[in-house]
Amino acid sequence: MDDVLMKFVSAALTGLLVALVGYASVARRRRQVARAEAAAQHAAEDPTQALLRRAEAADRDRDALTSEARFAAALDQARAAVDHWTALTQARPGRFQEQRQNALHRLEELRILAGSV
Repeated sequence: MDDVLMKFVSAALTGLLVALVGYASVARRRRQVARAEAAAQHAAEDPTQALLRRAEAADRDRDALTSEARFAAALDQARAAVDHWTALTQARPGRFQEQRQNALHRLEELRILAGSV
């Protein structure tokens, strides 16, 4: 009987040890993943993405100001949009050419419109 009890205790201790090692391993992996995700969130954003957001915002602001007949402010936004799209075409050769041309066209339209008002 003592032999059976000793085997049972030994098996229970072995099982407990395996479970603890497994738990520690999983907890360590979770911490590593959490650190990696946090680092990825804080990683520097691609500068062209920020520039793209600013270019699109300048386009929207230009259009909104034009619709409100605030041509001087719209001209400022149109110039900013052209600058942003130009920077994007330089950062990403072969891309954003159409958007830059549209921004240039809108700037010229605004210059004519502002000159006639």
